[in-house]
Amino acid sequence: MTGRTTRDSEEFIPVLRDAKDYQGANASEAGYFSLLLVVGVSLIATAVLTATATMATSTRDVRRRGNLAAARLAARSGIAEQVADIVAVRDMAPVGEPFSGLDSIDRNQLRGPGGFTATVTGRLLDDHEGTPVAQYDVFVDSLPGSSISRRLAISSYAYVPDKASYDSGDPDAARADAHAVVEVRFQGSEVFDYSYFINHWGWFFGDDIASNGNVRSNGQFDFGHHSSAVHGSPRYEASHGSQLLGYIDDNADGVKDGSDGGVYSSVSVMNADNVDGSGGASGNRHVTPEVVEMPNLDDLSFYEQKAAARNSSIGVEGAFEVDGVLGDGDTEPQNLYLVGTREAPVVLNGPVVVRGSVIISGYVSGQGSIYAGGNIYVADDLLYLNPPDSIRPDSNDQQSVERWRSESAVRDSLGLFAREHIVVGDYTDDWWQTNVSDWINHDLNKSREDAGIDGIQNTREGPDGILGTADDDFMEDDGVWTVSRYTEEDAERGLIPEGSRPGDIIPGSGEDIDGDGAYDDTTRMSEFDLPQALSQETWAGNLQEGEDITYSQVATSEIGRLDAAFYTNHTFAAVVSNPDGVIQVNGSVVSRNESIIYAADGLELNHDERLTGRGSPQSGFDSPLGWDPIRFIHWDFDKLLPAEVIASTERIADYLGGISGGGGEE
Repeated sequence: MTGRTTRDSEEFIPVLRDAKDYQGANASEAGYFSLLLVVGVSLIATAVLTATATMATSTRDVRRRGNLAAARLAARSGIAEQVADIVAVRDMAPVGEPFSGLDSIDRNQLRGPGGFTATVTGRLLDDHEGTPVAQYDVFVDSLPGSSISRRLAISSYAYVPDKASYDSGDPDAARADAHAVVEVRFQGSEVFDYSYFINHWGWFFGDDIASNGNVRSNGQFDFGHHSSAVHGSPRYEASHGSQLLGYIDDNADGVKDGSDGGVYSSVSVMNADNVDGSGGASGNRHVTPEVVEMPNLDDLSFYEQKAAARNSSIGVEGAFEVDGVLGDGDTEPQNLYLVGTREAPVVLNGPVVVRGSVIISGYVSGQGSIYAGGNIYVADDLLYLNPPDSIRPDSNDQQSVERWRSESAVRDSLGLFAREHIVVGDYTDDWWQTNVSDWINHDLNKSREDAGIDGIQNTREGPDGILGTADDDFMEDDGVWTVSRYTEEDAERGLIPEGSRPGDIIPGSGEDIDGDGAYDDTTRMSEFDLPQALSQETWAGNLQEGEDITYSQVATSEIGRLDAAFYTNHTFAAVVSNPDGVIQVNGSVVSRNESIIYAADGLELNHDERLTGRGSPQSGFDSPLGWDPIRFIHWDFDKLLPAEVIASTERIADYLGGISGGGGEE
């Protein structure tokens, strides 16, 4: 939580944050593999130069070993180049057809070992003086897949100094092979495995903040000098119904005893010595180079199709109902106003899409989600009419969690997923405006899309590997919005979606952090304003008719409980108080930036374990889908195949002992 306010004699006291020890996050997957390629070329050049220097004084055998080492590095560069292309192609695909690009890489109709397509032919690698030192070919084979995954076999064959020399029988020439199988998954996003997930900097600045569930940031996670608490819980690779699959042993103790989980950061965990709970233990602080990508909600058409297929609806009992999509009719409002009571709750039935903004508060019943094309405003308490019997399982062991998930499977669940911002409390109030403005305009919380190759501001040392030098946060704040554009080659490969053409920006590429294909500057306070004045003409739902209705008349910042899973790839802005005790958020908070300011006896984040393991269709949340990091499930960097096998793509068969992959649906 950032820009924290604590309760002291009913006064709001802002807590300032330290401006020190700022380190950064990892590059994107494509950038990472491109970097591998560059490093590989450099290493190849070094190896070749070393071998060349050795030639004058060593035997031919030594020279050939030097060339073989260089060939091995070149073969691995071929793997890195192909993986970078897989990431780029993957990210171009529309959410409704996520594998359309990947399925086009291998043009051979034979799926499985032997159906290879040549994707790179005769690629030359030069040393630092521009002299060719190696050459490689790359082949790809699509293995049998599933509705949520694809596996691709990659073979790279490298030659030093080149293929012609090797084929001619040059005794100094060398060949090396590299083989890998990678898995690409598109499923419920990992971001919902955490009670608090931030695609920027994570902040728990307050002595009375408690998270019952894991917390994660793609930037630094900083606890300041406060005594907050993180009671982590184990993560799982997948779920099926109430069953959790693939226990993740985060602390590497080899025991599935429920003691895993805690605090995660792609950069560093700062000032955790005073943290209570498992998150305070060194074994439960996880700094990993992996950046967890947030889903892209720019195109909601996929979710509209889901809503139609499920016959989804939302309404207020006894008052009105909206089927599937609001705003797709010529005469109906774009925005939705919902207030539920115990007697007449908001009734949820599957995922619905509102093309405009949403105001919601009160009691909800059923299971469903709202995808909003604009902002989502939470105007008061948000409460399940039929919540789970307990907020959390009584233990972290797998059996207890699965029992809780099973018992809670039919209880109320709500997902609130905004393409723009999530606004909690009465944003029109002066003290709400002041507190939020102070944070979103703070230099440490830059939200403009000039964040460098890693997409996160103020994060990591630059290419020289030394923190504190001029190249830190490479390309950040350079005044250039660095993005990729569709090419003629993309058009030839059928990768450009309908409505776009060569030269157009590829959504989600480079510094387009939210994936909308348009540059976003620093968040402005005006972006929290209602899109239209409150009236029954512009807001569907159960808004009472009246003249000059203002948001302050229907909203309050005295909020004690929020039952929902929240998502926005922009700002989660909240200024809330609870004079009677603790403020609870039961579900998850996922955002790029956050400004959560509170005045209460405590702020308690309780992760809804129905979201664990990438969620589950049975959980009822219908959370956004996203890409998992590319996973290597097999590699062999030194397996040399006979020349006759690789003479043509048709003859590369069963090269890895019959890997048939696919990664079945879980």
